[in-house]
Amino acid sequence: MRDVTNIVDPPEDLHICFGGGDFRKIGQKMIAVCKDKLEFASDEKVLDIGCGVGRLAFPLLEYLNESGGYEGFDTFPAGVKWCSENITPEFSNFNFKQVDIFNTTYNPYAQTKASEFIFPYEDNTFDLVLLNSVFTHMMPDDIINYLSEIDRVLNDNGRVFVTFFLINKESLELMDLGKSVHDFHKFGVFYTADPKEPMDAVGYDEQFAFNLFEKHNFKIKEVMYGNWSGIKSGNHQDIVLLTR
Repeated sequence: MRDVTNIVDPPEDLHICFGGGDFRKIGQKMIAVCKDKLEFASDEKVLDIGCGVGRLAFPLLEYLNESGGYEGFDTFPAGVKWCSENITPEFSNFNFKQVDIFNTTYNPYAQTKASEFIFPYEDNTFDLVLLNSVFTHMMPDDIINYLSEIDRVLNDNGRVFVTFFLINKESLELMDLGKSVHDFHKFGVFYTADPKEPMDAVGYDEQFAFNLFEKHNFKIKEVMYGNWSGIKSGNHQDIVLLTR
């Protein structure tokens, strides 16, 4: 285990931009899921899509050894800048990139659509891809493209940790009862919590998402439903674990 005592947490006003709660504990819990359920090893290569200010990078600083590696990208410059200045100088196998991708919530002036974005990595580069609260802010064409790119950059034994707001019979019933955090409005296969700001919180018809995984050569290992819908759960968003 490597020494991370020189790395301090990002300022609260910065990491709260990428989700509330206990910054360290939430990240540790997500990486623990990858270790326990996806057999994620310390010498593997990780891609963190929507890396924010390093919520998932922090637990990996201790876990990944020098043979492992981490690449993260995000469209919100403040998080990438902080990580590049505070993590990379100490850990050279941890790299962060800012990408100029349009999002009404996080980067409304960007010219590149997520549906057209090509990941800046070679084919078959990574063992594990992480997407925490990424597809919950994307439209269908964006997700379709990202899954295609994930398929490209993952190696033959690659796995995926991805979170969603999955809309199914149970979550619809809980929404009707007023127990859900979000009151989603239906627009075809996707749902939005706020039609005026549709990308602020986006849900997806569960079967639509499952069909997309199959189309892009992924198998569902497990779905861990979250408490956003009103059920009792240790995670907020729905976690989907994918394998080849």
